Amino acid sequence: MDLLLAHIPHLALLLAVALLFVRMMAGERRMQLAIADGGEQAAAEVKVVGVRGAFRTLLLLLFLAAVVVLAVQVLRDERPSAFVVADYLLAGGVLAIWMAWSAPTGLAPGVQRRLGGAGRTAVRVAVGTVAMGSLVIAGMALAHGVLLPPL
Repeated sequence: MDLLLAHIPHLALLLAVALLFVRMMAGERRMQLAIADGGEQAAAEVKVVGVRGAFRTLLLLLFLAAVVVLAVQVLRDERPSAFVVADYLLAGGVLAIWMAWSAPTGLAPGVQRRLGGAGRTAVRVAVGTVAMGSLVIAGMALAHGVLLPPL
């Protein structure tokens, strides 16, 4: 079991590479179909996996791997390593900021137009506060005082 726990981050990275490969192959297939159906102009409208999507997938899998390792170690009544807790906090923090920044774009187009700059800022602050607060509270519960104070 310890051998499996030690390699969960590596397995998550392998899964990320496999997932990105599948997403890239699907994007390439959509591109080929668009070229066959509508030519170059239709192919220009096809969305393929970009750098942001690949980075977000990698961060998400690293965060989920850290959560799994923390949860298993907590269930075994062991103190998690500082590296796993730091990985949880860093990857989770970046994901929370990313989620807060992109939250207004997930709203309906009519709502986005009515929000204005102050409304988009309010949505970002609200989503960021909830996401970061949840991350820190869950980290305090899982970390058992390694980097954060225990709950």
